[in-house]
Amino acid sequence: MQLYNKAMNSSINGLNESFVEMYREQLSDEMALTLLPAILILCFIIIIGLVGNCLVFYVYYYKFTSSSARTAILVLAFSDLITCTISIPGEIIDMRYSYNFTSELLCRGVRLVATVVLIASGFVLVTVAVDRYQRICHPLGNHLTAKAVWKRVLFLYILATLFAVPAPIVYGIAEVATPMSGVYGSECSTNQFFKSHPLPIAYSVILLLVFVTAFTIMIVIYVLIGRKVLRQNKFRKNVRVRKGSIASQDTNHRHTVCSTSQENEPSLSDGVKNSSIVQEEPENNMHQEESKVKQHNNNNGTKLTRKSSVIRHLRKLSSTGDARTRKTTMMLFFITLVFVLSFLPHIALKAVQALNKNFMSSLSVTGVIFYNIFVRSCFFNTAVNFFIYGFCSPKFRHECRNIFLKLTFWIKNKRRASIRSDDIQ
Repeated sequence: MQLYNKAMNSSINGLNESFVEMYREQLSDEMALTLLPAILILCFIIIIGLVGNCLVFYVYYYKFTSSSARTAILVLAFSDLITCTISIPGEIIDMRYSYNFTSELLCRGVRLVATVVLIASGFVLVTVAVDRYQRICHPLGNHLTAKAVWKRVLFLYILATLFAVPAPIVYGIAEVATPMSGVYGSECSTNQFFKSHPLPIAYSVILLLVFVTAFTIMIVIYVLIGRKVLRQNKFRKNVRVRKGSIASQDTNHRHTVCSTSQENEPSLSDGVKNSSIVQEEPENNMHQEESKVKQHNNNNGTKLTRKSSVIRHLRKLSSTGDARTRKTTMMLFFITLVFVLSFLPHIALKAVQALNKNFMSSLSVTGVIFYNIFVRSCFFNTAVNFFIYGFCSPKFRHECRNIFLKLTFWIKNKRRASIRSDDIQ
């Protein structure tokens, strides 16, 4: 009889476990349907990010010459590709299985990769800002080479990994309440062991301080760059105005001298009258002197022409390089600005959630959808960077157009001309 009761109890427990599991799956399906707009937006970001960053990586790696800006762009594109292949799909899986997420390894791995990539991208953008500052504000100083940037990127990724070490410890599988009393689901969130521990809060504060510090440094540097550019533009404008005034004064002076010389020029009759006073030199001496003067003038004219052409060429190269540096700085500034703006909704929502424990439970269905969209706003820049490169770089647009034509119309034999000169520096 006791054996029979034990068998019945075990069958009832097994039935309860299967029922609870089905209930969790049903809740996950309902939540996934509710969060479908957020999931579709992330899927759209993955598609745009993969296509765009693959083009960025290919074009800048094969079509541009080596430089510090090119290295930074390649690193950022590679980081965005990691985000599109690991981090964002992990977030989609998290939203799809809101009540029955069971893989501890997947949860911790995705959080670790996402944290490393985001921190490293922020550090790289700070390095880019410093490099831009040196090139604009100290153009004659020592600048970072492509090799030096690669070394710094390696160091920054190691540093970002050290900052991200607590992520797989803090995050993990946690219990989540369900509408049924006494039944809990499982989600990828703060580890259940650290729910009431100060470590998650301390780690969030540290990450917040790191990002705020990086943002502040970038903002200050680009403000200094902007001030320098405005001063240079003002100086060049004053130089052009002075050149114009000097040229007009020189023209007026020439007209005055010509008119004076015409008034004071002796007439033919005066020359005849005073011919007895002037000593006549032999004709051969006069011809020799005239030939010497002509030869001397020709040599001086050739030297002046060569010197002026060299100076003009150097000025042209300097102005071209300066324009490319400014254009590259503007492009990287837009990349940085988008990165910073994409983080603001994420930071704001996390801060509100930390201050108000009942924030999530007070949200409506629409609020839950928007929360799940904007709490992942830090991934938006992966789909936007491609368009910034296309807007700011004519060569990048040209190369992407060539790739599109080759893939669309199967143009193999006709090789379209490529823009030889880089437009980044």
